[in-house]
Amino acid sequence: MNHTLTPDDGLAVISAALDSKMRILPERDCSHLVHAIYERAGFHYAYVSSSDLYFGVEGFQRVWRPQPGDLIVWRGHVGIVVRPSRHVFYSLLRSGPGTDDYENPYWTGRGVPRFYRYVKNDPCAGCTSISTTFPRIREEE
Repeated sequence: MNHTLTPDDGLAVISAALDSKMRILPERDCSHLVHAIYERAGFHYAYVSSSDLYFGVEGFQRVWRPQPGDLIVWRGHVGIVVRPSRHVFYSLLRSGPGTDDYENPYWTGRGVPRFYRYVKNDPCAGCTSISTTFPRIREEE
C-alpha cells in the first residue's frame, strides 16, 4: 500500500533543504535543486523537469492543502513548501537558493501553482523517466 509523506517526513525534507552544507552547481536549476533535496532526505524519485512535475508524474500525488515538504509547482518552476500558513517556500531564486512568499505578486503572476506530495513505497518512484514512458515488454520463455 502506498502512503504519502507524513508531517515528520516533510520536516526531514525541509531540514535537508535548509542544511547549510547543501551545495548546488551553477548550471543546475530549480528542479535539480528539489531533486537533490529529496534525495538527501532519503526520498528517491527519477529526476524530472519542473514542467513535467506541473502536469503530474509517478511518485507524487496532487494535493489541495499543502504541508511542509510538499512540492509547489508552476509551469517552469518548482520549490518545496516550508510553511504553508505563511505561504513560504524554498527554491532556487534569482539570488540563489532561498525562501519566498508564493503569494507575492511575482509568483501569483506566474499563475496558480499546483501542490504535490511524495508517495512513499511507489513502485515507480525510483524508475527512470524512460521506463515511465514506455510499457514494459515481457519476454516469452
